[in-house]
Amino acid sequence: MPALPAVLAVLLLACASGAPASPDPVPSPDLAPEAVVKIVVGALQQNDEPADDAGIATAFRFASPGNQAATGPLARFTAMIRGGYSDMLDFERATYGRMVFQGDEAAQRVTLVQANGRRSTYVFALSKQVGGERDGCWMTDAVVPVAPQDDGLIRT
Repeated sequence: MPALPAVLAVLLLACASGAPASPDPVPSPDLAPEAVVKIVVGALQQNDEPADDAGIATAFRFASPGNQAATGPLARFTAMIRGGYSDMLDFERATYGRMVFQGDEAAQRVTLVQANGRRSTYVFALSKQVGGERDGCWMTDAVVPVAPQDDGLIRT
């Protein structure tokens, strides 16, 4: 029976060390497109937690294969976000419009509000992947800046 306390000690050390309870989020057929957008937006908001640019890496994991081919590898994607989309990092809050569907494509407007009150709005375009290792997963095809609008937003 001495093995049981040793296993318990290892588990307690893992919890005490601040190790994450679950691995970084990854695309899954179980995730609805609304969940994918919230995962990506939340990761970008907390970009440097638990490590530098961890949020950008999460956003890249949820980019569709075509999006990754156009914007990757990760180092290039990171430079793109930091250079032209830096308002997507470390913002204060986000508001989400309703998800609009057309077959296996979806789009959602997201407005990001900075601590100084400045707003920026993006439309997240997603598609449900067919075939390959991400079959059935909703993934981001594009994130397009648009003019902010206050109508129909869900406050979170």
